[in-house]
Amino acid sequence: MRRLAAIIAVLAVGFVFLRVTSGGERAGRVSAQIQPAAADTGRRLTRDQVVAALARATEQAPPNFAGDDLSGLDLSGLDFKQADLSHARLVGTRFVRAKMFGVTLNGAVAQGADFSNAVLDVSVMRGTDLTHATLREASLYAAIMIGANLTDADLSNARVIAALNNATLVRTKLAGTNFGADRGNQPMGLMFTNLSDADLSGADLSRANLRKASLVRANLTDANLAGADVSLANFDQAIVVRVRGKATIVGLATALNVPNDW
Repeated sequence: MRRLAAIIAVLAVGFVFLRVTSGGERAGRVSAQIQPAAADTGRRLTRDQVVAALARATEQAPPNFAGDDLSGLDLSGLDFKQADLSHARLVGTRFVRAKMFGVTLNGAVAQGADFSNAVLDVSVMRGTDLTHATLREASLYAAIMIGANLTDADLSNARVIAALNNATLVRTKLAGTNFGADRGNQPMGLMFTNLSDADLSGADLSRANLRKASLVRANLTDANLAGADVSLANFDQAIVVRVRGKATIVGLATALNVPNDW
């Protein structure tokens, strides 16, 4: 528990000071986390093999599926706590309601995977391919998703406090998604979503909570912000060409660095 608390504390500092783009967060996470043994990469696993590996895992030796192929499996409801799924193939895999606290998915290919209602808090997903993936009502609290590809993914009504710098969210469904700063975490410092340099062109952000989010240099071309709350969000140098729903955007008067062409 102390180790998990340390990870969360490190992530909180990273979100507050926006240092997540430098790679320092990665070093902090590695130093705070016991490293699993090298994976037997390239294995094509069955559901029974995955379940057995999870049962054998301990806090000192968390599950290791790095480089493995779990495509098409139904792994709904399983506990993957702190599992290493780096560079794994998860095409069409079902993780519905899975417990994935602290998992590592760097470079994983999860096209069309279903993470509906899954808990992905404190996960690390650098460069993860989540195109056409479903994360409806998932929890992504203190997640690192720098450079992730979420093109045509569905995160409707998800709870997202994440570093999404340089992420691709083209045509992503973000209707009702809660990106808003977490006021309840003041002892750890205010945590908020960083969408700096993200590509949100054509994204559906209707009714999304973007309070205090960083949208610095974000591309919002053709995005739908109808009913979205942008109170105190930072739009410095954001591209807002043909943004839809402007008349119903909430909190635009208090947003920071709103482009003149709005």
